[in-house]
Amino acid sequence: MPRKSAKPSLRPNEPVSSDRARKLILEHRAGDGLRVLGPLDLRGEPSLYSLPENLTCESLDISDCVNLTTLPLGLHVTHWIELAGSGITRLPKGHGFVLRWRGVQVSDRLAFEPQLMTGQDILNTENVELRRVLIERLGYERFLQQVGGVIRDADTDKGGDRQLICVAFEDDEPLMVLRVTCPSTGHIHILRVPPDMRSCHQAAAWVAGFDNPDDYQPLIEA
Repeated sequence: MPRKSAKPSLRPNEPVSSDRARKLILEHRAGDGLRVLGPLDLRGEPSLYSLPENLTCESLDISDCVNLTTLPLGLHVTHWIELAGSGITRLPKGHGFVLRWRGVQVSDRLAFEPQLMTGQDILNTENVELRRVLIERLGYERFLQQVGGVIRDADTDKGGDRQLICVAFEDDEPLMVLRVTCPSTGHIHILRVPPDMRSCHQAAAWVAGFDNPDDYQPLIEA
């Protein structure tokens, strides 16, 4: 009986499609020198810990890959690297990559040293999309501490006091957040909510996934 031919393996330096490259990498079967025909989208993969050395692709999206902490040696990316929410916290000086955060091109300082920014720096930023990224990088709590905000509503729930806080911008929709306290840890959490929220209960219902606030009836809520 004739033997079946084995499926041919990937030849060295043979370019592969974006989908196949993603599969090879996530299955830990990608060898060094992988060449990708097009963009490489690996976003939201917590199982991703490393990339093959001498990887080549048009663009690289590693957003929310929290366990990927380093980029490989010899990486070549033609256009940009999207790294929002990844585990990458620094890159060597003079790396030459174009960096993006949530689709917005950012500097190394913004990507890796947000603590050097101030709330006033953000208010002085004219580019609306960049300003939104700056707020995310600085953190809602620190931003509010530095620039203040208008309390639109306040009440008390199981965790304690709640506040619906608004920061208005002349050229963009307002930043609306719900400030709550975790009943089990006592930690304060700042949760961004849609700008049309009018009460803490409505905002809490939206966070919990309810479109109609009347349907949101937690077991204990003052």
